Amino acid sequence: MKQAIPVIILIILITGCSAVPAYIPPNQGVLPEQDVSFAANESAANEPEIESDIEPEIEALVDTRPMIALTFDDGPSHHTNRILDVLERYGARATFFVVGYNVEEWQDTVRRTISLGSEVANHTWNHPGLTNISNQRIREELRTTSAIIEQVSGFPPPPFFRPPFGLTDRRVAGVSAELGYAIITWTLDTRDWEVRNADAVYNIIMNRAKEGSIILMHDTHITTAAAMERVIPELIARGYQLVTVSELLHHLYGELEPGRIYGTYAFF
Repeated sequence: MKQAIPVIILIILITGCSAVPAYIPPNQGVLPEQDVSFAANESAANEPEIESDIEPEIEALVDTRPMIALTFDDGPSHHTNRILDVLERYGARATFFVVGYNVEEWQDTVRRTISLGSEVANHTWNHPGLTNISNQRIREELRTTSAIIEQVSGFPPPPFFRPPFGLTDRRVAGVSAELGYAIITWTLDTRDWEVRNADAVYNIIMNRAKEGSIILMHDTHITTAAAMERVIPELIARGYQLVTVSELLHHLYGELEPGRIYGTYAFF
């Protein structure tokens, strides 16, 4: 087993939870009661069509530069392609934890994300606090989202998800283990949803990012997209390689264990 970088800590959450923070996603979706079929045509006409037969996979990385994983929650949105443009320009990768009900509208964005080597991961169907819903509802939230990601992209999402608000407990971990999912939190919260300022997001990352960081952001904010136009080239200039969560955690731990939380941040 590879030696873990100290900044990443493996947590097994064994206690309860606190109240859900003030952040609410920009839209609310309705979880389908049955399997859903989606039209082939993209409803967002302004998005470019991206076709790719490249299957995402984790390969042994020969790049020995220290790794950082940029992550974006709650999209896709109107601002996701702006972030993808910067990632493509600098040959960087990131992980996008998508809300299932947004995927149908932004199908081409999902496909483009994967074609560029970034990954699309599960952030539930409509962003509920998982500690506040039934086991069956948790299963539906995760299974439905994974199904639409695979249907739209042609590839299954990675075997992990990020719980909305970072909320989890022993019961949620048990359902996650049953479904074969690990749980991903983060090590650096930019609070970009609150500050809504590109300079502030840039400064938070530049002052606190380090080897092994998993950085939490949201691609639903134009200020975050603007910040990435400075953050991404600057992190690379400082000697970091920007990788997916799968690549970072595979490097640190090998195969992830379903039901366990990877990161250093969770509500108790």
